[in-house]
Amino acid sequence: MSSFHSIVSRRDFMKALGLAGAGVGTTAAVAPVFRDLDEVISTSAESDYANPWWVKEVDQPTTEIDWNILQRFQKGSYNNFTAHLTTEEVKAIQAKTKQEAIARMTSSSKPGQTLRDNAIKVGGWAGVWYRMTQPNLTKDLVEGWDTVPTPEMLGVPKWQGTPEEGSNMITQALRFFGASSVSFAEINENTRKMIWAQMPQGTYPDITFEEAPKPSFNSASNKVIIPDTGIYAVVHTVRQSLDTSSRVGYLSDGAAGQAYDNCDIAQWRLQAFLKVLGYFSVSQNIQGNGPIVGWGVMSGLGEQGRLAHLITPGWGPMIRQSTMNIVNLPVAPKKPIDFGARKFCITCKKCADLCPSGALSKETKLTWDIVQAYDSVKPNLFNNPGLNNWPLDHFKCNRYWNESDTYCGVCQAVCVFSKDDASSVHEIVKATLAKTTMLNSFFVNMDKGFGYGLKPEDTIEEWWTNSFPVNGIHYDNDAYYN
Repeated sequence: MSSFHSIVSRRDFMKALGLAGAGVGTTAAVAPVFRDLDEVISTSAESDYANPWWVKEVDQPTTEIDWNILQRFQKGSYNNFTAHLTTEEVKAIQAKTKQEAIARMTSSSKPGQTLRDNAIKVGGWAGVWYRMTQPNLTKDLVEGWDTVPTPEMLGVPKWQGTPEEGSNMITQALRFFGASSVSFAEINENTRKMIWAQMPQGTYPDITFEEAPKPSFNSASNKVIIPDTGIYAVVHTVRQSLDTSSRVGYLSDGAAGQAYDNCDIAQWRLQAFLKVLGYFSVSQNIQGNGPIVGWGVMSGLGEQGRLAHLITPGWGPMIRQSTMNIVNLPVAPKKPIDFGARKFCITCKKCADLCPSGALSKETKLTWDIVQAYDSVKPNLFNNPGLNNWPLDHFKCNRYWNESDTYCGVCQAVCVFSKDDASSVHEIVKATLAKTTMLNSFFVNMDKGFGYGLKPEDTIEEWWTNSFPVNGIHYDNDAYYN
């Protein structure tokens, strides 16, 4: 009898859950009945990029939203660090951080924060940083590159098809361009409130919806115009290396930057692809065209968790990010999903317990309130009302980034849903918690018992001598392909 992790056999694990002899399907009336775990695993990944069987579509997202309260966030005033401190305090923190970083890199005294680790960080972020400095980036994000041919330039009619055909075509294209998961959302009176009031790029131009044939950027009036009808949201994610992310320091930072860069590359390819077909795509920078987690939720790519990241069925929060592009090619919107992740977060709290900055809430009860003001911190600059949620203290998070000289990522790496193994016992755990909360505490303790999460400090530098797959990601465990 084969076993998972060479420790727990299929039958032993089923006994532990009280399911042996009864069929795993007894965990939920809506689930199919399976004779053993092999049958469950063989059905947990579809060849048409569908979600596993235990993921259900729902009419409303598991994060409760009050659309009457939620308004478009004034991204131009967003700030989660400098606006909350004096200039002297900011300079003192940055000077101290720089001095300590130089000492660590010079002596190689801190695993994960050596000079070569920093080189991985900078290399991972280099593409993103470069594009963010381009003088015409706002125009390119909104209008696309002039060098890309249109159907008129090619002398052919534009592509035509049904919304379902459009969705399938874009999914196939984005997967080819590097996306891990792809979905679609409706842009209506409510979800339009999830688009920033300003584009977080350059001079922060206002984003307005007007009657127009195509999107445009007017530098004189500092305004981005988006057609107010016939638009849809295309959302995609890119997987992030769990192995690298679990090595605290510059290595985990580099994993985030590399994944951001790969998201960026995929969206630019999509924009060119759609322009050749006769359609537009308004791209985003790394701060999104709106709340990146929110668009992942509304398009059915995952649920919002305690850690303020999108938790996906396949890879948990180990993705970067819910990249949302506004397009006019008709697509078929998807519904939000529920696979028990948010309910699991109520019990778990692992990310909050291990958050080095204390930015994550440890409360069991959700709240409609944003982070409460304290000291000189102004939470309205980084929190937007309208969600029944665990609010994230962006200031504490960003201050830690500045003090540690990294973008952290501990919460992603330690999440119980962050697992690389698609064909293993982890899929059975996911299927179980999707249908019942009775075993949530057991699964949290089991995750801790198996030692999942961050790599021990004395093993961090093994990254340089271990053999890793491309991008540090086990693509053979692709839940939407195998």
